[in-house]
Amino acid sequence: MNLLSIFSDDQLAVFGCFIAMAVCGLMVTLSYRLGPAGQKKSQTISVPMNSARPAPPSTAQDRRAA
Repeated sequence: MNLLSIFSDDQLAVFGCFIAMAVCGLMVTLSYRLGPAGQKKSQTISVPMNSARPAPPSTAQDRRAA
């Protein structure tokens, strides 16, 4: 039996679209799992540089008029 003689052109087009969407979904899933977004990140604690050292005390001489 030939599939082209059983199904109409419209039915073959719909089946082709479903197959293409399934292949694209599989590609997206694989690229997400294998790419950098799918890899687990190590949990490191980052401290901002501003909070590591205290701010210098401001004096009256620091603020001069132009």
